[in-house]
Amino acid sequence: MEIKRLNKGEEGRAIAVLAEAMYDDPVLSWLFPDPEGRTRAMPYAMGHFTSRAMATDRVLMDGADQAASLWFLQGGGAPPATSDEDPVGGGAAPEAFVPYMERLDLLGRIVTERRPAEPHLYLSVIGTLPEARGRGLGGALLGHRLSDNELPAYLEASSPRSRELYLRHGFEPHGDPIRLPDGPTVYPMRRPAP
Repeated sequence: MEIKRLNKGEEGRAIAVLAEAMYDDPVLSWLFPDPEGRTRAMPYAMGHFTSRAMATDRVLMDGADQAASLWFLQGGGAPPATSDEDPVGGGAAPEAFVPYMERLDLLGRIVTERRPAEPHLYLSVIGTLPEARGRGLGGALLGHRLSDNELPAYLEASSPRSRELYLRHGFEPHGDPIRLPDGPTVYPMRRPAP
């Protein structure tokens, strides 16, 4: 399976794929509970995280543009993926985020507190278009990036199904699961350095 690393200027397809692929993600559904509001917010959210991945590590896609993953370098002086003051990054929040700022802030604080302080590779987002799920694309993207990584890796699994995928790739629980208020459970996971 072909895996490609996107270059600057190629981010648009990854943003579109992830906005669609992550639309039904349990955490993003909690974060943006209104379906119409989620449709408006997802391109901004995925655009922000795609930009961060391009700046600190990489964006990977499969050869057919059906799945994408966003990777950050974290810790050891790298800028954080989010900050307590600005959970979406880049200054003023887009209008699409305004109704959800309380949840954005809460989620940003909760996950930032749990991340390791040591330098690590952070999987921010990984998603596959609904019609391509179950074909191993997510596992291929994950395995590809982890194969040339010498740092520990960290992520937050947003569902029991994704948690199982990460366990198969050597990730282990990193503390207790996080139960979002009136929402899903998030599973912090860490993979030791190879």
